[in-house]
Amino acid sequence: MTERYPESSQLSFSNLNQHISARIYQRFTQGKIIPKLGYDKLKSSSFEDKDYTYLFRYVDEFSLLYRLIGKQLEHNPQGEFFYISSASDNDEDEADEHALKTQSILLVLARHFEMSGRSIDNLSVDSLGFNDEDIAELAANDEYSAICKALKIASWPKAIEYLVNRGFAFETSSNHYFLSSAGKAFCESVIEAYDNK
Repeated sequence: MTERYPESSQLSFSNLNQHISARIYQRFTQGKIIPKLGYDKLKSSSFEDKDYTYLFRYVDEFSLLYRLIGKQLEHNPQGEFFYISSASDNDEDEADEHALKTQSILLVLARHFEMSGRSIDNLSVDSLGFNDEDIAELAANDEYSAICKALKIASWPKAIEYLVNRGFAFETSSNHYFLSSAGKAFCESVIEAYDNK
């Protein structure tokens, strides 16, 4: 039986800008998310990500486009970000690996914050966040270093770089970071799942 998409008869890809669409696809294929808000560390301020706005405006067209190539366009309203997932089982291993790495890093960060008497909410506040001192403490902890190695990440600075490169954290200045809305939402869902075990 052929899967039918009733809305597809009213959609036209001619509305989509090829340059913007290619840039969005490239970000997704690099394992990145597209958050509503980005962060400009030179100006020390947040900005609205134009690719997010464009995706939101043409969400039906992009949803159909990605379905046609075996992907699923997903929107997380809590963290206000888009990402793609595989519509088939073929690419699930890579997606699962990215999710496991992200979840593990965020869980360790949250645990570190709790153990040091700070609120997990501070992780997502740009003026608070976390810094090189926190990263050095994570690296000095044998258990956390073992987790890093199990994730096939060379070091804790590389683990934080992994979060930044995928859009789950922002670097505000040299050696200072905070979680994006996507990172915060992901962190909260990981902690909730962990607490419910």
